[in-house]
Amino acid sequence: MSQSITLYRVSQEDFEAMKANPAETEILNISKENLVFPQTFEGLKFILSKEQDEATVSLLEQIFYPETYICKEIDLDSKETLSEDLDLESTAIYYNDKEDVADMHAFLSNISVEQFKQLYDAKELNENGVYPYNVWIEEGAPDRAFTRKHLAREFADLKEFIAAAKTDNDYVLSFVW
Repeated sequence: MSQSITLYRVSQEDFEAMKANPAETEILNISKENLVFPQTFEGLKFILSKEQDEATVSLLEQIFYPETYICKEIDLDSKETLSEDLDLESTAIYYNDKEDVADMHAFLSNISVEQFKQLYDAKELNENGVYPYNVWIEEGAPDRAFTRKHLAREFADLKEFIAAAKTDNDYVLSFVW
């Protein structure tokens, strides 16, 4: 099974409604836009983290793995036993607030797609065991994943997504699946 992340832009009004009643919220119904990173987010994070200080690396980590969350309560009293397949991670909605999004935008807006392409090094990604392991290549067919061009396109999408979230003062939700 491969690991991907989906980011969702949510308005402050919809975020507050979700916060008040998370169990009844359908994220897709309140999302203005979503962006999926199928197996590539670790590569993006690795490349963007190069030569950055600890605070910036932490901010980059937070784009994909926010620390703040809203709990979806589970009525444990109604469950006779806790089954092993109960996914407690699915009981949380992880998000970045407007201030975090503004910080992310400030960082990302200072890196051009060309600069990102220059930072890409397939050999380095593979040698450092960046997920997915040993699939990174320099170039390939136009629709080939895990190449310099493919990851640069995803970086451009991320920049655009975060810029739109900042402009609209949106929250950004993050789901790993």
